[in-house]
Amino acid sequence: MGIILKGIGVVIGLIVLLQLLGAPVFGMDTKTAYTRDGINFVSKERVDENIKYEYAKPGDYREVQVPLNTIVVNASTVPEPASEQVKQETYEREGVQPSEPGQTVHISSGENEIKYPYAALGIGLLLIVGLVVFAAWVINLRSHQRK
Repeated sequence: MGIILKGIGVVIGLIVLLQLLGAPVFGMDTKTAYTRDGINFVSKERVDENIKYEYAKPGDYREVQVPLNTIVVNASTVPEPASEQVKQETYEREGVQPSEPGQTVHISSGENEIKYPYAALGIGLLLIVGLVVFAAWVINLRSHQRK
């Protein structure tokens, strides 16, 4: 029985020593990546970017474990589309014309509407609910004062 315990102790000691030295132990020589085809691998951040910019749909990628030396493409900065046609449509919709053909015009009201399409609706609902609560409070106070 003592020999078995010594053997187990030696094995545990070797595992701890290997861990301290940075050697992969028990399947720790892999990392998580995402793939569509099993050949090219991307990070979770890149998957989120691809879905955000509609290069992919949710569910297109599957999570896989790959060796540590596998190249995994990380997130990048994807530029916003700024074609001349999109700029011209924005100018026409807002009724603004740039003074020079290549000049851009910053339209703040249009950006806020696109960024927060339901902001005005939310603020309006909050105001209405606030007025209803205030009216109920005033009616409740008047009814208690009459008694």
